[in-house]
Amino acid sequence: MTISEVKRILKSMRKHNRRAVVLPAELSIDGKKIHCTAYDVSLGGVRLKVDMPVKENSQVIVKIKDKLAEVANVVWSAEGFVGLNFAASPAAVKAGLGGLAIDLN
Repeated sequence: MTISEVKRILKSMRKHNRRAVVLPAELSIDGKKIHCTAYDVSLGGVRLKVDMPVKENSQVIVKIKDKLAEVANVVWSAEGFVGLNFAASPAAVKAGLGGLAIDLN
């Protein structure tokens, strides 16, 4: 599956609007930390550029800048990107994102 196919499918399924960002991020998978970059964020999840394969359905902890540290599930992986779905409620994610969450719903 290509990234453009994933984007098209997910766009039709989204519950929350997204904000385009380019922010440093970090994934923790089974205690291993991976540096990556967040490319868009919503109250439901985040898209990351990752330099190594990450298995779909994995549970991870994602940190974005100094703003957010949340448990998330990997819902898709394609062409060096992963899509994560936050386990926390949208209200908790909004609080964690601070100013990044302005206009997100």
